[in-house]
This record gives sequence, structure tokens and C-alpha cells, in this order.
Amino acid sequence: MFDEVLNIPLQNEAQPFGFAFDEPVPATDEMLVKAVLDGDEAAFAEIFDRYKLLVTRVVGRFFRDRGEIEEFVQQTFTKVFFSIDKYRGGEENAFPAWLTRITVNVCYDHFRRRGRRPESTFAEMSTGESEYVETIADGRETSIDQRLAAAQLADRVLSILDERDRVAMTLIYCGDYSLDEVAEFLGMTVSNLKSRMFRCRNQIKNRFGELLK
Repeated sequence: MFDEVLNIPLQNEAQPFGFAFDEPVPATDEMLVKAVLDGDEAAFAEIFDRYKLLVTRVVGRFFRDRGEIEEFVQQTFTKVFFSIDKYRGGEENAFPAWLTRITVNVCYDHFRRRGRRPESTFAEMSTGESEYVETIADGRETSIDQRLAAAQLADRVLSILDERDRVAMTLIYCGDYSLDEVAEFLGMTVSNLKSRMFRCRNQIKNRFGELLK
């Protein structure tokens, strides 16, 4: 089964899973989870097809290389398969939230294993990149143009941070996630997250302040 999970991206289409409806009503996430737990492999292929874009978008916030993105998307769904018995559900959109939390943890675990890397030189930052650093240092909301600059700059700026702080800053400033969502993903209170973000912004100011004058 493990090999089949890893090969899901190579499948052209999933076969119908093993329960039927009187009417063509799409299966809910909870129904698919139950089918997987009952041994229905095609149900997991349906979950993959339904949420591969969501997972790819989250992973893409942390990695730019296509090979890395594919690797961590695959790792995420493998972890989901072997952890699906821990899913509890019970609320609207519970499964995508649970899936996003696993995705974030996969990326966080990678940063934790790899450790922090020294940031690259900032001597030749563009105007857009400089404005991005200044924006996150001040705690302001980033614009679309700044987010485009951030796509190339974020890895250099955030590499100075603790792994968990790096994940939090990436989700908040390079993604579309609220403080409540990020706090839930990382298993901390919103108050604690705000404190960490305040400390991170000061750290960025102290490190790159001379470049922002």
C-alpha cells in the first residue's frame, strides 16, 4: 500500500470507490475518510485529487524548486494516509484544516532537520525587495507587488529565524492565512503567536536595519 500511495500522482484517474449513491451526490470528506479506513484505496485517490492543489499551494509558500515542492507534497499525502485514523472531523471544513496542519508540519520538520542557514547577501536588493523587508519589519500588510518580490527574497530574510517562527512568518506574510489559522496550525495561542511575531520583526530590524535607511 505504501508504494501505491507514493504512486498516486502517476495515476490518470481514480476508479470509483466502493460505495454507491442513489443520486450523484459528491462524497463528503468524512465519507471518503471512512472508506479509506475500511480499506478502499480508490477513496484515498479521490482525496488526493480533491486536495492536491491546496497542499501544493501551501508547500509552494516554503519552497521554490519544483522538485522540492513535488517531494513535500508527496510526503504530506503519505503522512496523511498513515495518520488518517487520527482524523476526527465533526466541523465544516475540518478536513482541509487538518490537512493543512499536516502540510505545515511536514515543511516545519524539514526546516528543523536542516537547521538555519546563513542568509545570502543583501547588498544588491531591489527596491521591491527592500520595501518588503521594511514592511514585515514594521508589521504592515504586504501588497501584491511586495509578495511577488517576497517570493525570491523571503527565503533569505527568514533563514535567520527559528524554524517555527520562519513557518509562521511565511504563512502570515507570504500566504493568505489569519493569525487564528496560523496559531491553530502551529499549536499555539494567538497571543503567543503575536508575541513571537513581534520578536521576529525586531530581529529582522536589528539584522537588516542598515539596509532600510
